[in-house]
Amino acid sequence: MAAQFLKFGVPMITLIVGGSFALKEFTEIKIRRRDEKGHALNKEEALEVLPHKKKQASLEEEYEAITKKLDIDNWENKRGPRPWEQ
Repeated sequence: MAAQFLKFGVPMITLIVGGSFALKEFTEIKIRRRDEKGHALNKEEALEVLPHKKKQASLEEEYEAITKKLDIDNWENKRGPRPWEQ
C-alpha cells in the first residue's frame, strides 16, 4: 500500500502543487504585460508624444471654415436601397 502511494500519490500531489505555483507565475506575467500595454501616459509623456498645434481654433472658427466649404443650397435627395428592393 505504501509502495502505491509512493508510486502514484506523491507524483500526483507534486504535479498538483507544482502546477498551482506555475499557473500563478504565468498569470502574473500575463497581468503585468496587459498592464504595460494599457499604461496611461502622464501629462509630460503625453506632451512629448503629441504634436503641438500652433494655433488653437475655437468651435465657432471651425464651424465657419466648414460651412464655407459646403454648398448646402444645392443638394439632391438620394434614396437608399430597401431590403426588399435588392
